[in-house]
Amino acid sequence: MIKSKDYYEILEVSKSATAEDIKKNYKKLAKKYHPDMHPNDKEAEIKFKELSEAYAVLSDSEKRKDYNSLGHEAFTSSGQGHNFRNMNSEDMRSFRFGGNTSFEDIFGDAFGTGRRKKKKPANQKGDDKLYAVTIDLDDAITGSIIELSITRREKCKQCNGATGTKGKCTDCNGTGEDQSQRSYYQESCYTCDGSGEAIVEPCKVCGATGLTPIYEKIKVTVPKGIKNGGKIRLSGKGDDGRGTGKTGDLYIEININEHSIYTRDGDNLYLNLDVDMFEALLGAKITVPTPYGEVMLNIPKGSNNEQKFRLKSRGMPKMKSVEFGDLYVVIHVKTPKIEDDNILNDLKSIMDKTKRIDRSLILNEGMIKKDQ
Repeated sequence: MIKSKDYYEILEVSKSATAEDIKKNYKKLAKKYHPDMHPNDKEAEIKFKELSEAYAVLSDSEKRKDYNSLGHEAFTSSGQGHNFRNMNSEDMRSFRFGGNTSFEDIFGDAFGTGRRKKKKPANQKGDDKLYAVTIDLDDAITGSIIELSITRREKCKQCNGATGTKGKCTDCNGTGEDQSQRSYYQESCYTCDGSGEAIVEPCKVCGATGLTPIYEKIKVTVPKGIKNGGKIRLSGKGDDGRGTGKTGDLYIEININEHSIYTRDGDNLYLNLDVDMFEALLGAKITVPTPYGEVMLNIPKGSNNEQKFRLKSRGMPKMKSVEFGDLYVVIHVKTPKIEDDNILNDLKSIMDKTKRIDRSLILNEGMIKKDQ
């Protein structure tokens, strides 16, 4: 029994510490003084056993209650504590703390390891596959079906994914435990990962990988409105899993070519359209190509260069929706190059007449209002 210090001091916690705080400190200090971390260090071994003795009492709610009421000296002298000083590694491994927690549970949690039982080979999900495909914007507008040739891996038909013929692991002699060390916790055998079995004759067909390549042609439906870089997931079209692990998935990444006349911004499309100076000055109706057919667009009189007009619901279809984005027409006013002086004089005359007409209308409108 420990008599020089009380259990709270040994675990470096206060008497009001929670059960979680006590466990946390024990794990930290046990890791620090564990004999496997300090081979042939008697002081570290004694310190480790003191910590374990203190934790054995304070982790048990009833014993902790008695310890708090009686005090350290009365409690230890009454024989209610645990004497770890003469315990060997096997005795300590079989000891259980309050709540039926074993040393292996504590050490496994603290060191990221622990004594593991024999287990079956891991059942691992198969790898996912990724293919990149390039399509035109028109295909993203209307939706399309594309055909792909893919390569994936399936379970080897020769060994059924087992990688070869199994037998007793010679490194651990079928025990599943690492025979190179015996300590307070026990590692699984590295070769067989604790199963006790290992491959004694590798499969020659798959090269002991358990998987063989196959080639498939598949059809992929590209939904309307898919965005550049969007992915389509095909469940179960990746590599087969190991053991009873699920098959991986196939992801198709869609890249979209730039369009000859449309520029995309989310669900909206933009179209640059040239109009001549007279159409912008006097107004006009022009034909606009949209993804869904031609429409007439009214260009108001006096429209400016790079003025934007919206055609509602003439843009991209929205994913998983019946709605559409918009098409924006941006006009670019082109000034004609005129070298003939007669044409220039006629143009000036037209512009002067237009100005006079405008002034006349303004004056007449003012006179009418005055008469009224």
